[in-house]
Amino acid sequence: MALVERLMGDPFSTDAEKISVHDFFAAQQEIISGRLTVANVKTFLAMDTEAAAEYDLMVALATTGTTAGAKADKALYLGGIHAIFLLAESRYPGYSTPTEVRLKLGI
Repeated sequence: MALVERLMGDPFSTDAEKISVHDFFAAQQEIISGRLTVANVKTFLAMDTEAAAEYDLMVALATTGTTAGAKADKALYLGGIHAIFLLAESRYPGYSTPTEVRLKLGI
């Protein structure tokens, strides 16, 4: 199952498929801090090929680099994605379908 649907909580998914938006973004912060790797997170969240590919698309949009400025840009980017998924989880207008969410994410 794709990552967007797992984070949104597809009404047809099982509880095991749902990824907590808060857990997901806490893990992203730990990646930025260097305490977790992308591979750690993919394994921890049991991402299949489809979810991992979608995750890689989101990661590719983030600023690269290890300077303080690059890390700050990553944190801002992460905050924006976090906001999108919080709204998507609650199905706010404009955030209520996976297609709308992918458009907001730019993937």
